[in-house]
Amino acid sequence: MTTKPLWMYLALVVGTAAIASPAAASPPVGTISPVTGNLAATECINPEGLTIDLQGNLYTGSAAIAPTTHVCKFDHHGAFVKAVDIPAGPGGFAPLLGVHFEPPRTVFALDFADTLVHPGTSNGRVLSVDMESEQVTTIATGFSFPNGFAEDLEGNLYVADSFQGTITRMRKDGSNKSVWSADPLLAGVTGAGLPIGANGIAFDTFFQHMYVSNTSRRLIVRIDVGPNWTAGAAEIFANGATIDANQNTTKSLLGADGIAFDLFGNLYVAANAANEIQVLSPSANLTARYASPSLPMDTTASLIFWGNQLFFTNLSLLDGGINSSVAVLQTPLPGLPPL
Repeated sequence: MTTKPLWMYLALVVGTAAIASPAAASPPVGTISPVTGNLAATECINPEGLTIDLQGNLYTGSAAIAPTTHVCKFDHHGAFVKAVDIPAGPGGFAPLLGVHFEPPRTVFALDFADTLVHPGTSNGRVLSVDMESEQVTTIATGFSFPNGFAEDLEGNLYVADSFQGTITRMRKDGSNKSVWSADPLLAGVTGAGLPIGANGIAFDTFFQHMYVSNTSRRLIVRIDVGPNWTAGAAEIFANGATIDANQNTTKSLLGADGIAFDLFGNLYVAANAANEIQVLSPSANLTARYASPSLPMDTTASLIFWGNQLFFTNLSLLDGGINSSVAVLQTPLPGLPPL
């Protein structure tokens, strides 16, 4: 199992800051630009989950409810490279949510199977996809709505299950699988049409906490990380309704989905029901919100930083996928590099 000492990771963080694109060569902060173009008529319709490799190639999965879906690869400029078929498992469908790149050529993907077709089932899978040989391997099963991905410095994977309200930890071959946290703050709203609880997950800079978006409750939850990567106490870091009341705004954390940190501890949140990227300060104040008057932002779902560029997917969930795309936001500060 790959182990990366904290000092090595922090050196990578410092390096990311040092090589961040100079302002003169970048679009103005807040600029949102198309990357892939429209994906509605491609294998990559309804893109969900977003990850990046060491060369800057982007990977996303299709969340379409179909017997065969795809993990799609694009170069850093958005040109399509290839799509790998993802066949259905026992649930009969293979819609994908989170994806996570592992060098040199593996993409882990989360399949929520037939959960939306047959509520209450747990045929969701964690898949390992070899992007070169196109071999797809199931490494873990038993999930209802596996959604968010994170990785610690010892190479353990963490999977948020939005319907079970849990975070599960496992090794990259699926071994040592166990529920890492099932705190009640991770559960969705009972009785909601889509009771999506734990969704996006991310560690902070020093891996002292895991942050988790709770979509249906408009929360960002913070979980202490204890010795040997154990889960400690959970607390509410940010509450969308409270932010609206205190800051005289609306739609804060509405549909909070994917999350990502910049180097100074600001948390970027894909607010999918507001069709925005929202930014929380380290003290949980809403400090910025980004949308585009010209580029359709339709169910903003998944985020990944590359320097000062924040790439994100437009899931295009409720309209047949007509606005499916990957776009990019120019940010004022570089983001934490992916492991």
